[in-house]
Amino acid sequence: MTSEDQFVPLNPNFQRLRRVLMLEGEPDRVPNVELHVDWQVKQAFLGRPIESVQDDIDFWHQGGYDYVHLRANYEYRMVGDGHRDEDHIYGGDMQVTTWGGDETSLVSGWDDYEQYPWPDPETIDFSNLGTCAELLPHGMKIISGVGGIFTRVWRIMGFETFCYALVDQTDLVAELFHRVAETQLAVFRRIVEMDAIGTMWYGDDLAYYSGTMVSPTVLRKYLFPYMEEMGAICRSRDLPFILHSDGNLWEILPDLLACGLNALHPVEPKAMDSRELKARVGGRLCLLGNVEIGETLTLGTPTDVESEVRERIRTLAPGGGYAVGSSNTVAHYVPLENFQAMVRATRRHGRYPIAVNYCD
Repeated sequence: MTSEDQFVPLNPNFQRLRRVLMLEGEPDRVPNVELHVDWQVKQAFLGRPIESVQDDIDFWHQGGYDYVHLRANYEYRMVGDGHRDEDHIYGGDMQVTTWGGDETSLVSGWDDYEQYPWPDPETIDFSNLGTCAELLPHGMKIISGVGGIFTRVWRIMGFETFCYALVDQTDLVAELFHRVAETQLAVFRRIVEMDAIGTMWYGDDLAYYSGTMVSPTVLRKYLFPYMEEMGAICRSRDLPFILHSDGNLWEILPDLLACGLNALHPVEPKAMDSRELKARVGGRLCLLGNVEIGETLTLGTPTDVESEVRERIRTLAPGGGYAVGSSNTVAHYVPLENFQAMVRATRRHGRYPIAVNYCD
């Protein structure tokens, strides 16, 4: 068994990942990238509880990643949230909340809007990012960002209420987008000033397998102007800008490119053909992920995982502009051995030039 198979930490080099994200040709090897890994998988991987920023850093470092993903300590109260008290532990890169979760709508009118507990950008806790910056191993950077504006608006209202409001209460919808966006942008601007930040990652699920969750016209009116502002902020700081969105994004792909994206994650195989996407926009957009979380990472064997990773590297990695990862996030039900197989296979088959690996 080689040292790489034993998960001896590789020498992290964020410039490797940055080169991939910015489409600056082929680095030494294909990186691994994830937006989120559930704490249960992190704990199983490390063999100890995940209770602190240091534990989080150890997971990303020992897993061979070139970065730590971490967001600021705040979240919105949203319909559908709910965790038992015993589940409220260190949240890592996605914060654990303790709301009841029984509501159908938290804001359905102006009175609700006035009473809603809006986060205050002036009191948001950024200390975990500061701690992470102090503890980062040499060569690593922090990838941070904010959660989705669209997702938070409809989850504050509840999806049915939101859809009705798009017709009956357009002024309320516009104000909700503005209120959420102003906070997210304030946090975004604060984070990009930190020296240890290497990339900003904006997560907002915009689509189903069949297409966008709402009309593209709605997204163009209420969301994309704020995403364009985030893209401009990243360009002003020379930081790559990543979007996470599930689903079929073909119809809004030109809009997303206009927002200044450098990379798209996670390219769900059931929603978009990654080879077609690479052919159409590979010269303008880095692709991240695309390893099927269902049939492969969750239900497959380590051999199945290695086979799919190898195929993704073969078809997407030549020329650069691709990093291996799941087609969503690494959820708690993904077997540890399959997560490990994905990272091992990337190490084994992702050395450039890629063609050499297929002549063995």
